[in-house]
Amino acid sequence: MTLVIRALISGVLLMASAITVAVSQPLVLHNVNVLTMESDQIHYNYSVLINEGNIEWVGPAADFTIPEGAIVVEGSYYVMPGLAEMHAHIPSPNQGQDVMENTLALYLSQGITTIRGMLGNPAHLELRERAAKGELFSPRIFTSGPSLSGNSLDGPESARHMVREQKEAGYDLLKFHPGITLENFYAATETANEVGIEFSGHISYEVGLERSLAAGKGSIDHLDRYMEYLAGEAASRPDPPIIYFGYDLTPHVDDSKIEEAARITAEAGVWNVPTNTLLENVFNPDIPVEKMQNWPGMEFIPSGTLANWSEFVNRTRQSDVYDADQARRFLEVRKQLTLALHEQGAGLLLGADAPQIFNPPGYSAHRELRLLVDAGLTPFEAIKTGTVNVGKYLGEEDETGKIAPGFRADLILLSVNPLENIPFGQQIEGVIYQGKYAGHDDLNQVLDYLRQSVE
Repeated sequence: MTLVIRALISGVLLMASAITVAVSQPLVLHNVNVLTMESDQIHYNYSVLINEGNIEWVGPAADFTIPEGAIVVEGSYYVMPGLAEMHAHIPSPNQGQDVMENTLALYLSQGITTIRGMLGNPAHLELRERAAKGELFSPRIFTSGPSLSGNSLDGPESARHMVREQKEAGYDLLKFHPGITLENFYAATETANEVGIEFSGHISYEVGLERSLAAGKGSIDHLDRYMEYLAGEAASRPDPPIIYFGYDLTPHVDDSKIEEAARITAEAGVWNVPTNTLLENVFNPDIPVEKMQNWPGMEFIPSGTLANWSEFVNRTRQSDVYDADQARRFLEVRKQLTLALHEQGAGLLLGADAPQIFNPPGYSAHRELRLLVDAGLTPFEAIKTGTVNVGKYLGEEDETGKIAPGFRADLILLSVNPLENIPFGQQIEGVIYQGKYAGHDDLNQVLDYLRQSVE
């Protein structure tokens, strides 16, 4: 049995039509194959009991008695924890309430049950609360505030004020963008540590990798400033006007410093969200723009946005600074660094920077999983970056990222074994969020609605 998802045409609110039933009735996944994430073993013919939004019991179906009145989902499914997109973007309210809510629905339809919004707005705080209450067809939301950058900070006092203001407003973290002076960086980070709010995102030119690690950064996103660290003295050139994350320094990279960079990151306890798919989309000469335009999920991107993305990539690849062999080398260094961070015990988090250049919400996270495997992680290790590692990052090791009693009932149902089929986004048969079940037909209804809403 599935709970019907309906679109409310007055606005674009997508929500479960039987939320109260889902909350009050137990939900049972019966005779399914479960990847608990406790190990890389699939448990066949298991049952999972979900009650009040949490997992209550997991074990062999032969040992389980279905409670009276339970909603039962049974079939040849593989069940795994829902994924998190840890460098997500929620559109600005300037684009309209419908666009914000549709974007959240698209994330969830692809099994993304948690997002970390990395360019926040007061409107996103309201969305966070509505999602938590089950009023939206949406992942759980964590959000930064408006970014701290060279444009938003005009001195140490403004940096301290902005940090305190965002803490008081209730944002989950601070987002750093480029252009922050060293003086403003110290003012912001010291205040953030004082009031107890995390800071993540980019690393400014004056600051560099080592100062960011020492300051206690939550996460470094896009592998920002690692190329500068690997290039040594060559990195003292003026900062490029366009954020290429050190592409221009590729010829100067010292491979012997990759392990060292990973080691000091691990020692500092700082996470990384590589967003490798974003850089692949821009730089990889072996992925034509025409191919990316037809990837799954692109039908949900407005034609004007898709045209802008295409123009940007074509312009970049046709510029004087672009060289195909250098681009391949740049992307290979990023893969080597991603693997080194993993092997040194520096935590990796799944993130694709959606919706950005050819990265539609949800769909791109599955491609990011594939790139993690291409970098050398096992499929199980790659999946951990969007499940178990997220629980650790959030301080929720005992409630997020696994299928075990007491954990959140945020799950994905697949028609294939996820350990053997990365990416598996096209094989999603159902999503469970906050204990509520949306089956294949329900998800198709959501996607049909979203498809019709694209301008």
